[in-house]
Amino acid sequence: MLFRTLLLMTVLLLGIVAGPAAAEDRDRSKWRKGGSWGVYVDPQARSPCYAVRGFGAGTAMLISMRSDGGLDFAIARDTWRFAAGETYRVKFVFGNDTTYEEEMEALTIDGAVALFKAGMSAAFLSDFMKKTSLRVYHQRSLIASVLLLDASAAVAKLRTCNASVAGLPDYSDPSIR
Repeated sequence: MLFRTLLLMTVLLLGIVAGPAAAEDRDRSKWRKGGSWGVYVDPQARSPCYAVRGFGAGTAMLISMRSDGGLDFAIARDTWRFAAGETYRVKFVFGNDTTYEEEMEALTIDGAVALFKAGMSAAFLSDFMKKTSLRVYHQRSLIASVLLLDASAAVAKLRTCNASVAGLPDYSDPSIR
């Protein structure tokens, strides 16, 4: 069930994160891994690089870095029952302390539901990269809990991927230093 959720989420969210053309049946090759995240490329999309990761209990995430450095963020779970097109107030708790409340749009495809927001704050991105756990709440109920042990590696690979797609050198490669 998790694979189905990941697959559907990737197809669905590429239409939102990357633009409608990205959801078409075109080659989206796996670029590299960023920790346990798969990093993919769709050079025709607005945000050409994105990372996807599955977690336990049917939870999946998709992230992409915008050209302005912002983070587009989606989280899905195969048991959620949010209404497509509706906006929901969601609380994110990183570690035991840092809290963010965001308005997230619900998206569905073939029964899978994802909550999506373009342009998460720089502070959210910083905590996403530094903290090791994330709990997600809606109306005071826990709806997802994940370990973010390698989110920083995924974001670093996304930045490198975007630079590569833009034709910039890969400064993480020691041979060009």
